[in-house]
Amino acid sequence: MNDKKILHIITAISMAGWSLLFRKKGDTKDWFLIYFIKSLISTLIDIPVVKRKYVSYPIRYFPKVFQSNIVFLYIIFPLLCVSYNQFTYKMKPLKTIFSVLLFSIPMTLIEGVLEKKTRLVSYNKGWNALFTFLTLTGTFWIVRLSIGVIRLLDQKRKKDRTQTGE
Repeated sequence: MNDKKILHIITAISMAGWSLLFRKKGDTKDWFLIYFIKSLISTLIDIPVVKRKYVSYPIRYFPKVFQSNIVFLYIIFPLLCVSYNQFTYKMKPLKTIFSVLLFSIPMTLIEGVLEKKTRLVSYNKGWNALFTFLTLTGTFWIVRLSIGVIRLLDQKRKKDRTQTGE
C-alpha cells in the first residue's frame, strides 16, 4: 500500500473520531476546549521542531502550505488527548499520571512504525521515539492540568455568583 493511501485511511479513521467530542461523559465544552488547547500546544512545539528539521513529514496534505502533517497535528493528537481526558475524567490525580501511558506509548509505537515503513514521518538530527514519547506524555499532562485549573476557576466563579446572588 502506498503512503498516500495510508494517509487517506488514517485521515478517514481520525475524522470518525470526532464523535468522541460529543460523548455524554463530562461536559462537551470541556472536550472542545481540550481539543483546542492540545492543538495550540502541539503547534507551538511542532513549529520549531519541524523548522529545525528534527522531524519532517515528506508525504502530507497541502505541502506548499504546511510543513507539518495537519492530520497528526490537528486531528489525531487532539482527539487522543480528548480521549485521555474522558478516560481520566473522574480519576484521582495519581492514576491520571500513569494512565497517560495507555495513550502515549501506543502513539509512539505507531509513529515509530510509520517512521520506519513509510514516508509519512521522518526523524532527523538525533530525534527518536523517546523524544516523541516525552513530548506526547508531557503535552497530555499539560492539557490535563490546564483543564483542571479551568474547571476549578469555573467552580469558584459559579460559587462566587451564588453567594452574591447573581
